[in-house]
Amino acid sequence: MLEKIKQKLSERENKKIFSNFISLSFLQGSNLILPLITFPYLVRILGIEKYGLVMFAQAFMMYFSLIGDYGFNLSGTREVALYRNNFKKLTRTYNSILSARLGLIILGFIVMSIIVFSINKFSNDWKLYFLTYAMILGNTLFPIWFFQGMEKMKYITILSVVSKLIFTILIFLFVNSPDDYLMVPMLNALGSIFIGFIALFIVNKHFNIPLKIQQTKYVVQQLKKGWYIFISKVSTNLYTSTTTFILGLVTNNSMVGYYVVAEKVIRIITSLFAPFTQAIYPNIVKLSQKSRSETILLLRKILKYTFIIFLFIWIIAVCLAEPLFNLVFGNDVNHSIIIFRILSPLIVVLPVAVILFNITLLSFKMDKYFFRIYTFGSVLNVLLLGVFLFILKISTIGAALSLLICEFSITIYAVVSLYKNNIKLFLPNDYNLNN
Repeated sequence: MLEKIKQKLSERENKKIFSNFISLSFLQGSNLILPLITFPYLVRILGIEKYGLVMFAQAFMMYFSLIGDYGFNLSGTREVALYRNNFKKLTRTYNSILSARLGLIILGFIVMSIIVFSINKFSNDWKLYFLTYAMILGNTLFPIWFFQGMEKMKYITILSVVSKLIFTILIFLFVNSPDDYLMVPMLNALGSIFIGFIALFIVNKHFNIPLKIQQTKYVVQQLKKGWYIFISKVSTNLYTSTTTFILGLVTNNSMVGYYVVAEKVIRIITSLFAPFTQAIYPNIVKLSQKSRSETILLLRKILKYTFIIFLFIWIIAVCLAEPLFNLVFGNDVNHSIIIFRILSPLIVVLPVAVILFNITLLSFKMDKYFFRIYTFGSVLNVLLLGVFLFILKISTIGAALSLLICEFSITIYAVVSLYKNNIKLFLPNDYNLNN
């Protein structure tokens, strides 16, 4: 597949893609291996109930993380990719986005504090929620969107791997019983904040971009550019983290734990595709500005190989689910195996969806469609959760079915939307693009 891409791009761009792909592959390898070490360890040491509580807190904080991110990891990458040869605009973009993100997390912190101290379910574990929120600050300080837009993925790799490695070691040192559950968000927060400051230092010293207070109008401009992606991200959260969150509200921490274990395994498997999509995204953006037809042809080839590879992975995962779950997590997660098998088609669907949404729709600046589709998905998920959890009362199975139906639905919606805009990706490459 990489060979096909090379034919469409210049030699210099090929070297960048290969370098970025290697860096991101190494990063994704660490993202895969290190959580695979800590993930089952935490399930075993904390127990399914405390683990479920920690995951419930993370699901709750995802709303505030979305506020801080505001879609800049996508819109910001696009802006940096377009202006990286214009120092003045690049500096303005960098500082405007950073200012907007910091302002948003301060607003989020105020809202979070009011909610936590107003509701008993949250106030009883207020330390957990405040420590989990601290992780958002670190994520906000780390301008992954800048490094990705500049195609300097090695910085993302080095900083992320170091942070996760330190976190992994500290988890084994300080988390030894269910009573140590607060150490999980605390260690994670300290690591992300430390690496965030280092990342800002690198941007300043290596790229010579100073930290400058920007005029309000430039900050507002970035908020407007990221608006549709932000709303889309919120909508996405309404059928991912919201599923976990609502499950925690209507059931108990153990049920949350069973569901999260299964979904997390799905996410880890599909994350194998992330290095490739992150590496090619800036180049697809540039190619789409030069030639619409060549971009569509290239995306067709990418989709073809993606589908074949993950179909094979899906078959293996389903066949080996039970022995692997019992080996990694112990014999107390049999319910998670059932949920995993229900969610398993997502192993194929999610990588395809990433190409359709995060690459195709955004590269062709179809942000409004991005927004509409995810809004549809969020409304559908809320309705399905209402039926499955409150009417049929099938809790974790219902949550899994809801997520599965939503992912399939929005993927089909995306294909139809692209087709209507004459972007026909699921056709042979010899098919006339103008048909």
